[in-house]
Amino acid sequence: MRLSTATVGMLLGLSLLLGGCGEDRTTAAGPASTVAAAEDGSAGASAGPGPSTGRSCRRELGPFAAALASLRDDLARGLDYDAYLQRVQSTRAAYARIHPGRIPVACLLESGDAAEEALNLYIDAANAWGDCLATVSCSTRSIEPRLQRKWGLAEGRIAVAQQGLRSAPSG
Repeated sequence: MRLSTATVGMLLGLSLLLGGCGEDRTTAAGPASTVAAAEDGSAGASAGPGPSTGRSCRRELGPFAAALASLRDDLARGLDYDAYLQRVQSTRAAYARIHPGRIPVACLLESGDAAEEALNLYIDAANAWGDCLATVSCSTRSIEPRLQRKWGLAEGRIAVAQQGLRSAPSG
């Protein structure tokens, strides 16, 4: 499940429509949490407003943000294509472990979107690099400016995601 702008928009729309619904003290994101729990077979623990909001944000997005930062750091030290591809795949696995229905909407807006954009930039760079390697007439030097641009943009998005996680209220 992707934390795209469309997902955030749907969650915000549901929160406006269902804001006053539910006698069981669930939040408007409760139905999304139930759907996410049904998809992964876990119990439906939704993150409602209150002191646990920051903790649920960091608990759900923290490992993914840490994987992104680790990829960024490894990339700065230098990686060949195979090592880079492996690191992108492990970061993607961290992303797949996220349960969006358990993340407060504010966290999705402040951190989730930026972190997802960073991953997408790293994936785009991996695809561009792989396409170049598969083409006889393409040299790594010719693709390097494009890769550097994507990696630089990803680094900026990681910084935004990390700042959002740091500013999430703690419980």
